[in-house]
Amino acid sequence: MDMTVSRPIRIFALVALIAAIGGAAMLTLQKKHTSVPVAAATSHPSSSPTTKPKTPRPGPTKTASTPVRKAPAPVVAPNGLPIALADALHSHKIVVVSIFDPQSSTDAISYAEAKAGAGEAGAGFLGVSVLDNTVAGALTSLLPGGGLLPEPGVLVYRRPDTLVQLINGFADRDVVAQIAASSETAPALSRTGS
Repeated sequence: MDMTVSRPIRIFALVALIAAIGGAAMLTLQKKHTSVPVAAATSHPSSSPTTKPKTPRPGPTKTASTPVRKAPAPVVAPNGLPIALADALHSHKIVVVSIFDPQSSTDAISYAEAKAGAGEAGAGFLGVSVLDNTVAGALTSLLPGGGLLPEPGVLVYRRPDTLVQLINGFADRDVVAQIAASSETAPALSRTGS
């Protein structure tokens, strides 16, 4: 009886042997990474294994410090306007505020038109999402008659903090530019409770 091993079986055996050696090497490497080396526990590589490791000298005691928490930046200015609008009014005499819902594609067009109109009139611009409760809430509280913010809509403010125009619904860039330009002399809209 002839005991010759076929070529495919020899290749399979060789691959199995290499895989077994590789697996054993991986286990050995993994074991070395999880255990503490003996040389690191002794003070010198030539010292005997009974030598105790050096203990660190006590240094200055560190006290745990409590992290300093910064107060959150205010969102509403003392005059009741959102800080972003108050800042814009420092830079521009007139500021166009576009009220929009970021989830609405129609409101995205209204936002773009209001921004372009403000640019044409040389006015400042601020976009306010109706989903931003803090900023939108501050603007809502300042509306005449206690109404809700128009969505989409445009508010036009004159320095220092005067609401002079309110557009309920869509307005194209030309309308926004005209309203922004006429807002320098427009009468103020009365505030809630005034």
